Amino acid sequence: MRLRRIHIHVSGVVVLCIAAMATLWPARGTYPGHAELGSFVLVALLLEQSYNQLRVSASGSTSFILHLAGGILFGGFWGGVIAASSTGLGAVLQQQAWLKVIFNSCQRALSVAVAALVYHQLLGGGLPPAFLHAGAVSPDAVQRDLLLFFAFAMTYTLVNAFAVSLAVALSTDRPLREIWHLNTRGLLGYDLGASVIAIVVAVLFTRTEGAGYGPIGLIGVVVPIVVVRHIYGMYHQLQDSGQELLQVMVKAIEARDPYTSGHSLRVSALSRAIAVELGLPARQIEVVETAALLHDVGKIYEEFAPLLRKEQRLTAEETALMQTHASRSADLVGIISKFRGPIHDAVRHHHERWDGQGYPDGRRGTDIPLGARIILLADTVDAMTTDRPYRKRLGLEVVVGELQRCRGSQFDPDLVDKVISSVAVRRLISEPGVAEAAPMHSRRVPWPKPTRWLARRA
Repeated sequence: MRLRRIHIHVSGVVVLCIAAMATLWPARGTYPGHAELGSFVLVALLLEQSYNQLRVSASGSTSFILHLAGGILFGGFWGGVIAASSTGLGAVLQQQAWLKVIFNSCQRALSVAVAALVYHQLLGGGLPPAFLHAGAVSPDAVQRDLLLFFAFAMTYTLVNAFAVSLAVALSTDRPLREIWHLNTRGLLGYDLGASVIAIVVAVLFTRTEGAGYGPIGLIGVVVPIVVVRHIYGMYHQLQDSGQELLQVMVKAIEARDPYTSGHSLRVSALSRAIAVELGLPARQIEVVETAALLHDVGKIYEEFAPLLRKEQRLTAEETALMQTHASRSADLVGIISKFRGPIHDAVRHHHERWDGQGYPDGRRGTDIPLGARIILLADTVDAMTTDRPYRKRLGLEVVVGELQRCRGSQFDPDLVDKVISSVAVRRLISEPGVAEAAPMHSRRVPWPKPTRWLARRA
């Protein structure tokens, strides 16, 4: 059933691509030329290959800059040809399956073609004769009206992102809204900012072509793009390394308590899923995710070790000591300057109750940071759904019943309602190991295997 849905989606993209490209079919004698077209395909292919070498987040390659520049210089049809050719060749060189090659090539060409159609509708409506000729979207026109160019670039971005996100949603049985939020929402600004480089490429290509150095000038213009992309990739590699170090530290803490192995990773994944379900901004989701990963970091102190290993019920004194772990965790987190503020607050207050009976400060209701309320819920759910010395993990219906029972006393009632009604969150609760398998970075789609064949533009 899932494969059938994917085939239907790919077929739909192919049909739409053919229809859009047929609408833009160029008039006789408007072929840009072998050297011009070949140079754009070649450079776009090189950038497409850099996508796989440098991809460390959902941002992907910078080949879309050449697709946009091709559409500006040569019109929507030839821009689509450049996008399809470079993407298809890149996929073949990577030895991807033919279904993947076809989908990626067509969705890129469709994005350029639809963007060109929208551009000319906004320019004056209809399909003017110049639209069917090379150079229809001229660099001079773009310079005169940047708003039209941004409409062109935004349309390309949205069509591409929607096609990819829908394919991911169909291949993973995840809600489209969740995929869109994680894989696209936080990147639109970057895409539009980077798309401005397409104007520079188009203008400089026109100038150097007039001097007889068009293709050579293009390669010279694009070299800085590759350098910028490399720096951007290195920056995200450093970010990922930081996340990996955090996970190593958390695993070292959890080594003290074999019964809670993987606890922080699961709580982090579940907290992220709840934050996505709430529709929070990408930056806030990342804050919640990181705070959840670090919520028990204070347990690294030696005085907690015997309490973590104790199988009997804790005494009153031991319970009071254990409750200090929230503030101790916050103190450790606050040492790192980038974690001060929302992350620190979420860690400190993740044991505050909705009715004010929690610790360390007895906050209640909406006075408790939203991140802390999410972590408390995810922390409690994980405790119920993992094996403990004194009981086996509880089933989904039992967990749901407990959440409903404590709704409005221990937990934020709105959060409980969201968790109970969310298919994605319920799946994380009911399927052991799913949460631990999810990667940490909130901008990534948390199911990478089915999406490796889905090209992402920026």
